[in-house]
Amino acid sequence: MVRLVSTQLVYRVFEFSTAGLSAIVLTTLLLIAADARAGEPSASADGIAVKFTQAELNSPADAENLYRKLKQASRKACGIGGGFLNLQERTRAEKCYDETLAEVVRKIDRPLLTSLHESKTNKVG
Repeated sequence: MVRLVSTQLVYRVFEFSTAGLSAIVLTTLLLIAADARAGEPSASADGIAVKFTQAELNSPADAENLYRKLKQASRKACGIGGGFLNLQERTRAEKCYDETLAEVVRKIDRPLLTSLHESKTNKVG
């Protein structure tokens, strides 16, 4: 019986630490996006959350799925895909997106996700 309780306790601690990591990622995403768009008028300032578990970082396919979610959230946080942007706005939004995505991946700090991000962002030429 003691072993069952300790197993449940470990699971709960892991669950809370995953929630804490998710909260850190969300906060970072919002702060970076807000900072990058500080001078722009915005129709909405949505808080964007990407929920995930540590299990989603155990295989390349799962890391790819999480990376896709992070890219979508970064685009939304930076105003890409929400309508027409002039060249200056588009350039600023793309910079915000690149920086936000890189910072979130850095904060999560998992080898599969980091190497996936690096392979997607390394531009030759």
